Amino acid sequence: MAASGLVREDPSHIFIMMDFIFDIKEVLKQFNKYTMGFEFQMKYGCHIGSVASGVIGQSAPMFDIWGDTVNLASRMVSTGEIGKIQVLEETAQALAPHFTTEKRGLVYVKGKGDIETFYVTGKKHGLQPAPEAPPSKL
Repeated sequence: MAASGLVREDPSHIFIMMDFIFDIKEVLKQFNKYTMGFEFQMKYGCHIGSVASGVIGQSAPMFDIWGDTVNLASRMVSTGEIGKIQVLEETAQALAPHFTTEKRGLVYVKGKGDIETFYVTGKKHGLQPAPEAPPSKL
């Protein structure tokens, strides 16, 4: 799993994350050309929203995030199809200025019931890469 937009509020982080996912898909495609017949496959999922975060653990402390947004992102991966990027309607709407989506339909999501999901199918033609995030003020 990966997260974006944790340090500062910047609505472009979802476009940057989606560009990253498409880059991963391309790298995997290129990598598979050299695996002597074995093909690595992945499922992809993404969700937007607030998260809780903090450092957990005493002997090996590490930063972690959790909450409904993290759980839904994980469910988008686990209920998705190999090679496809699954998102919820809210995420599909946020991506609409830069990415194309297609309705998948209702998917049962543990703890939530049936939820409308979409597949992100590509970037809209003629668009430049997502805008770079401004430098962090940390």
